[in-house]
Amino acid sequence: MFLVSEVQAATDPAEETYNRVEGQTLAVSCPFNIMKYASSRKAWQRLPDGKEPLTLVATERPNANPSEVRVGKYTLKDDPSEAMLHVQMTDLRVADSGLYRCVIYHPPNDPVLLFHPVRLVVTKGTLGLRIAEFSCSSQQSPDA
Repeated sequence: MFLVSEVQAATDPAEETYNRVEGQTLAVSCPFNIMKYASSRKAWQRLPDGKEPLTLVATERPNANPSEVRVGKYTLKDDPSEAMLHVQMTDLRVADSGLYRCVIYHPPNDPVLLFHPVRLVVTKGTLGLRIAEFSCSSQQSPDA
């Protein structure tokens, strides 16, 4: 019984964690089955805890040609010839931390997961900068 609860509490092994500092960029490439999804709409979604998935950006229309869509900090590059959906999130903030996924987007039907979910963890990066500044200033000679 104890082992079962430990397994249930463990993080989903299919989930991949990306650690970033505020201001950095997240880049994820999601492979897809070219035979099935070359001409399908694709999307990047956030999965808020206990809520419906939130579609942040989606390709405009089904297309077998390479395309790019940019909405705010989110960019999708759909390249059917590579069978790859490239996702980019720029200027990351702590509030961007959460669970995301690449999907085949065909509302009102449920989306089809393309790649394992992505856990983004964004932290503030100023502490390391302050420590470096303190180290530099404390090492200066009194004559400087």
